[in-house]
Amino acid sequence: MQISKVATAVALSTGLLFGCNSDGLPIPTDSGAGSQESVLTTGYWQISDGNSSSISASSNADLPNVYVFQEDGNHKYYDDDDDLGTYTIKDASASTNNYDEEAGTVSFTYYETGTSTIEILDGVFSFDDAGALNISDNTTGIDYSGSDQTATDAVQEAISEANEANGINGYVQILDTNNGGVKNDVGELRLKLSDSSTGATVDSIASGKVTVDLIYQVDEDTEQEANGSGNNAYISLYASGTSNTNLHGEVIFNAGEIFYRSTVTDSSGKPQIPDEPVGTYTLGEDLAVEISWASGYYTFKVNDTVYDNSGNGFEAFDKAAVTIVSLKLGDTSNTTHYELNADNFKVYSNDTASDELVFEDNFNNYPNGQALSGNPYNNNTAEATVVVDGGNTEPEPPVDGDFPVALNEYTFDNADYTTDSGSADNDLTSKSGSPLITTTSGAAGTGAMHIDQDSATGGGYGYIYYNATSTTTTGAQAIEDSFSVETVIKADRFGYDSDVSLVDFAETSDYLGFKLYLESSDNSIKFKVYGGLDADDKGLSTEAKSSEGDVYLVEDNWYHILATYNHLDSTANLYIDGTLAHSKSVDFSVIENTTDDKFILLGGSSSSDKNFDGSVDNIAVWNTVLTDVQIQERVAQFTAE
Repeated sequence: MQISKVATAVALSTGLLFGCNSDGLPIPTDSGAGSQESVLTTGYWQISDGNSSSISASSNADLPNVYVFQEDGNHKYYDDDDDLGTYTIKDASASTNNYDEEAGTVSFTYYETGTSTIEILDGVFSFDDAGALNISDNTTGIDYSGSDQTATDAVQEAISEANEANGINGYVQILDTNNGGVKNDVGELRLKLSDSSTGATVDSIASGKVTVDLIYQVDEDTEQEANGSGNNAYISLYASGTSNTNLHGEVIFNAGEIFYRSTVTDSSGKPQIPDEPVGTYTLGEDLAVEISWASGYYTFKVNDTVYDNSGNGFEAFDKAAVTIVSLKLGDTSNTTHYELNADNFKVYSNDTASDELVFEDNFNNYPNGQALSGNPYNNNTAEATVVVDGGNTEPEPPVDGDFPVALNEYTFDNADYTTDSGSADNDLTSKSGSPLITTTSGAAGTGAMHIDQDSATGGGYGYIYYNATSTTTTGAQAIEDSFSVETVIKADRFGYDSDVSLVDFAETSDYLGFKLYLESSDNSIKFKVYGGLDADDKGLSTEAKSSEGDVYLVEDNWYHILATYNHLDSTANLYIDGTLAHSKSVDFSVIENTTDDKFILLGGSSSSDKNFDGSVDNIAVWNTVLTDVQIQERVAQFTAE
């Protein structure tokens, strides 16, 4: 269970918190809750400006790109364009947080494209009668409109998958407060199997089980007065109705003790709770609870402890099939300072097949703050609200030993620019021409190499390379199918006479291999892969271009550039500073360059202006596709503190 809210240490009596059997047993009531009023933090907002269609509504996207806002300013942008049908979570927070629901103010980062952003620091938001969102940027005067996509099933599912992949977990928090100025309700999450909105495959279950992860504890944010009454938490199984006389079975938790609902009745005929508990637990601990029922009896398990009445089971009061499952907190006469947090809620039936899953909810499909007073739950649900915790759009620091070893890697950390720390051990023994090579400070403060092609400052045209022979092969020659190539550069100038190869292992006459290069005409980066010659001796090649993502390099700025070719899905991807600039489908099989050829870095001519002029901090090649997490680790490694 991934509920991050920790238990609060509270000095509590170990006596029964519910008092005597007749004291305030919770009777579910209609809370009168209707549809949730529009709130910025409870939506999945597809946003566009007034002048053009937003990146949130890209015509080629499988899903709308959406924003999720949070009160603490940790807003997120779910981008479908990097990988159609799958969300990439990006940071949409601003440098300052002025979120105020009552004042209607918000600051956030707006994504015009996948890489182009605008920081909105003075936004004012409102909703129209239909719930549509309007945000006005008081600084620029631009208006933005938004529609809520929470009812779109595909969006819910994709966000759930993205959240899970990024360690973001949703759960339901159940409270029992003075809701709406009255106390005659309980906190409840009610699942009625016959409601069409549940998607459950059955209306009733004669033999089945419920599993759920719970934390029952004092609510650290409570405003309710602590008292000794009406604090219990319940997992209730109902037959034909929702009064206590309709209970098929029930498990009750108070502060450290566990009880069950018996068939012993009071004078009014209501089933009672025994005076003595059947078990204990630690307040605030994770509780994996399972309740099973069949043939008029039920048993339950809390973590690894089974409660089955010495193998006899606990007799059901109403022995009809179960139609309603309820998680409840409190009673109708009091409020409580406790909370009941639940996750991974599942209902199974054994009526037609063993352990047939008929309903499940991990609460990852809802935005933070969503009140569960409707689909898929019954409208008698009250004070059950989704809480979304965790997740970080920043990369995790790399762990020693979890990163693939490069075939070639040149770090340029000292005056000896030749050293290869990759597995091929191809030290750069050659340079062509007469460039002036010196040491300089790198992207993150470590050493780097500066290469000067300007004759006016002592340099001359030239580049560096490793010369493969029949007995000494390059690491790049070991590439099989998929690969990644990286360089970290800072250009002194642009406007070269020809394109400048940053990493080049291509046999262009036969259309073999690859190269990563700087386009001379527009300062963009291109990643070209080759597929040999076709039946007509026509060369096959294609390239991913940063210009497709509207990304161009500027002088005197460090860039982390990484390109990947994935043989499995025939895709060439180009990343600039960890952001996907362009993804290109490759409609031929890339053919590796296995010839005895030069592994060329930073140019290609000793007599003309087609060589890089600037600083380089790292060049590396891997015989695998780096994952997005690994790419972000590399970006972080070359980012100055």
